[in-house]
Amino acid sequence: MTLAASKMHSCIVIADDHGPDWAPAVHGDAQPRPVQYSRLGTSSTLLQKALIRASKIARPSQISVTVLEEDREFWESSLWFVPLANRFVSDNRATSELSRAAAMLSIAAKWPSSIVTVLPARCYVIQEWILSAALKEAMHCLPGVKEGIITLGMRDMEEGIDEDYFVVGRAPRGPGFTIQGMARRPVSWIARSLQGQGAMVASGIMIGYAGAFAAYISAQWPGLTLKLNRLAAAAAAVGEECEVPSSLQRGVPNTILRSLRCHPPSLAQRVFRVSHCGWSSLKSPRAVARVSTFLANSADAPHSAPNWINPSARAATEDLL
Repeated sequence: MTLAASKMHSCIVIADDHGPDWAPAVHGDAQPRPVQYSRLGTSSTLLQKALIRASKIARPSQISVTVLEEDREFWESSLWFVPLANRFVSDNRATSELSRAAAMLSIAAKWPSSIVTVLPARCYVIQEWILSAALKEAMHCLPGVKEGIITLGMRDMEEGIDEDYFVVGRAPRGPGFTIQGMARRPVSWIARSLQGQGAMVASGIMIGYAGAFAAYISAQWPGLTLKLNRLAAAAAAVGEECEVPSSLQRGVPNTILRSLRCHPPSLAQRVFRVSHCGWSSLKSPRAVARVSTFLANSADAPHSAPNWINPSARAATEDLL
């Protein structure tokens, strides 16, 4: 039985995240496109893979997606099973934080005690089964985490390319680690040093109670929260997409918009370590090129794994999706 059997789980797939604007052509995928809509050598796009992860956690009626209007040609066909009111569409990249906040507030308004999993579409994973097991473990441990929110930190054999790192310490009580600081895209030698000291790659995956997320968002800018709630409620009432206009951010300080991302340290959360899943956040063209090169080199060796995977964890490199 999957976690989707529970009414207490919701999921938000982030498909409007800013990253490399275009993915390189790989394995016949000739049309350039935002990386989360690229296939990167497989039969499914990265967005479709994220949606499959979400469907193992929540029912279709409890899956929400944040997207950009300008990318509609790339995402619309993949969201056929996602209710229109659960699609939060921004008209500008600058409003992506607002669309995510609107999606979270919409869930909290209906199911405040729901466990919400936030999944980035812009990422690449080799060992899908390891990530799946980590998500289940985090949900199981969530009631014992006083912060009410968990994020996943990735540990692989080599440092990631252009990744953000959590500097962590052992939690005084309960499972997981506390986040002592963040290093954003450190140069290679610093990344290796951080990794040697136990630092983990920040995945952007979060699991927490809807009410905890909503309380944090509301504390940042109460007036904005009211507007976002009204937008989501109006869309739900008529069964249409929730359009999040850029005009909403007028008069909102940039510091407030950044805080709506629910990132540490502004939002307290516990980090759980995930080892050897072959994670890449695809934050830069270099990171995309690394995954693309691996896929190209492994075309004739389907059971091979990239050198950032622990050899002891190579038993299931096949795409589980």
